[in-house]
Amino acid sequence: MLQNGVVKLEVNSPVVRDALLDGCAWVIQFEKENREESTQHVNGFTPEWWERQMVLATTLDEQLVAGHAVVDVPAEIAEAVARNLAGVIVEEMDALACDTCDEQPRGRILVRASGLMESLVALDAGIQQEVLRLTCSGT
Repeated sequence: MLQNGVVKLEVNSPVVRDALLDGCAWVIQFEKENREESTQHVNGFTPEWWERQMVLATTLDEQLVAGHAVVDVPAEIAEAVARNLAGVIVEEMDALACDTCDEQPRGRILVRASGLMESLVALDAGIQQEVLRLTCSGT
């Protein structure tokens, strides 16, 4: 499990900002539900751990709402945020594939999707760097 690291991520568009905000909201909701359902310390997931996840997601959310051009994505929640970015990319590609009547300009959909993909690749690269850093340091 990644701990105490951050991935610096450029927020290159409102679409990316919205996807990241959705990712934060998902993490907060998921952790609230799991914290309430889990009263046991299963697999090291203590109530304090659940609370930390929510604090990290809330901190990222605050950076995004404040309009920061570069945000610190805590490594502990980076994978969940990346999954949300990937989901939004799928939605954009579905919109492109399903728009058989060309109701939306293809270029606009592709620009949104490429900005999301760029952020996803950057976030994944940052996660991998954190994993390597932790592996090399032995923690």
